Amino acid sequence: MARTVDPELRARRRTAIIDSAAALFAEHGFDATPVTAIAKAAGVSSGTVFHYFGDKRGVFRAIFEQGLPETRALVERHRDADDPLEALLDMVAELVGQATDPAAGGLVVEVIRQVGHDPVLAEILDEDDGIVIEGLTHLLRRAGDRIDPSLDPGAAATWISAIKDSAFLYADNPAAVDPVGTIRTIVQRYLTGHTKGPRS
Repeated sequence: MARTVDPELRARRRTAIIDSAAALFAEHGFDATPVTAIAKAAGVSSGTVFHYFGDKRGVFRAIFEQGLPETRALVERHRDADDPLEALLDMVAELVGQATDPAAGGLVVEVIRQVGHDPVLAEILDEDDGIVIEGLTHLLRRAGDRIDPSLDPGAAATWISAIKDSAFLYADNPAAVDPVGTIRTIVQRYLTGHTKGPRS
């Protein structure tokens, strides 16, 4: 008789492995982190890691793949807001807020190192970026005459996404204080042409 798989236990193990791997990859790098260390930190066997993810690269991909539903939910939550410009700024703020995670800086470095060697990882990152850009473009179109009319919504959304990503590149820089407020202000001024006045 086949053994019954407990879905809650499986989910907990997957989460433990992903969280442990993220911390280790951020601190030591992908190449210097063996599966045995991930398994030990997660409280499982190496065989369990291989069973759930196939290999170490599969674990690394899963860190970013698990964020796709969260990104979709974030975009949907802001999509039909009464004030599309404010919703866009709030959405950007939430995305930039992820850069304050202690592991963010190290993981970004590893993504840059690994993405050229892993087309599946590249597809995951492209999908996430596409979700964000589509959501931003939708809000920009809804914002209408509240934004600089010289801006193309699709191009502006792409630049906003790039500006958002810059917060992750400087996540470990102690001089880069208040990334959420700073990026929000930059985006607001880019869209509206306001160069003076209090920050929202």
